[in-house]
Amino acid sequence: MWGLQMYKTVVFLILVLLSTTTFAQSNFTAELVLNGSYLSIQINDDQLVPPFEAGELWKIIKGNDYRKIINENELKLNCVGLKNQLDDIFGNCQLLLPISQFQKVGEKLIFKANPEVAGRLNRYFSDNAYLSIQRNQVFLSSYNTRRLFYFGIYSNLVKQ
Repeated sequence: MWGLQMYKTVVFLILVLLSTTTFAQSNFTAELVLNGSYLSIQINDDQLVPPFEAGELWKIIKGNDYRKIINENELKLNCVGLKNQLDDIFGNCQLLLPISQFQKVGEKLIFKANPEVAGRLNRYFSDNAYLSIQRNQVFLSSYNTRRLFYFGIYSNLVKQ
């Protein structure tokens, strides 16, 4: 009898440990703020278990400082990245974008910067950077050589 109980306990503990990666995720919030005139996005990673979505965003921004900041009219970003015991980058990032620069395309809100603005924004990102998070429902695309910059989010993720 004791053997069966011990077996059940061990199996239960193994299942709990394996399910941790299934439930692990970055905490993501997107909402309209300042009387609905800005889209505010916050991404906070669980530092123990991937995926590290804020860490991935931190990696495509140029520089090696633990805090990376973009302070442009079209995009304000404050992103902190730290290494865990496995040398993976986890972090937290806050983004603020004027909602007036977005166009609704189907179920998506898309910001496509004009070439001048794209040139300014692209200087902060790695060459030809692309990031997709929240199961492909949020994306950022920066093409330095073509002076293209896109940011998109499915509107169902944005709290009104």
